[in-house]
Amino acid sequence: MTRFAHIIAIFLLGLITPVISAKTPIMGKQQVEIEKMYQYVSTHNPDFSREVAEAFFTVGERYGVRGDIALCQAIIETGWFRFDNGTAVRPDDHNYCGLGVKKRGDRGCRFSTVEEGVTAMVQHLYAYCCKEPLPSGEDIIDPRFGFVSRGAASTWEALSGKWAMNHRYGDNILRIYKRMSAHKTVDKTIHLIEVNIPDEAFLEDEEIAVGAYFE
Repeated sequence: MTRFAHIIAIFLLGLITPVISAKTPIMGKQQVEIEKMYQYVSTHNPDFSREVAEAFFTVGERYGVRGDIALCQAIIETGWFRFDNGTAVRPDDHNYCGLGVKKRGDRGCRFSTVEEGVTAMVQHLYAYCCKEPLPSGEDIIDPRFGFVSRGAASTWEALSGKWAMNHRYGDNILRIYKRMSAHKTVDKTIHLIEVNIPDEAFLEDEEIAVGAYFE
């Protein structure tokens, strides 16, 4: 190999390596809109509430956390929000990530509303991914917040072996996110079309109806 070819090879390797080692930060701007989040989950669970998708998006925005990806994590934890994947957590617990569940059969933490439950989950992610205090005006809702080693996992991939023992946990979350991102949304907007119908048409219909009634 010539010296020039060697230099080119090193340059190309430098371009490829960051791509290979790229990780997905837990913090960041949402990339998937609420409607797509809602429609994607609804294809697997028709009973899925749009309120949940809205909460993941809006709470994620407040904390600077990728709420759209957090929704995909919750899909794994709740079995598409059916809570029928062997967990003892119930839908009205609003616990979307198994907070407080230490062994099979535990119901874990319970929250009074959808937003409260989503906020607790996002706070737990926030504890993992950074060492900053909570955003201004926010109170700690996550009862497990203090048990997290702050900043221990700044990426979704790094949650593997920490949030869950499964060493593919982060990759599984991102695999669902990739599918959600590619999901084609359906336009459910109702379009009103005005049609001008001559008055005579209505008169004729009335005459026909009256005639049919009295015969």
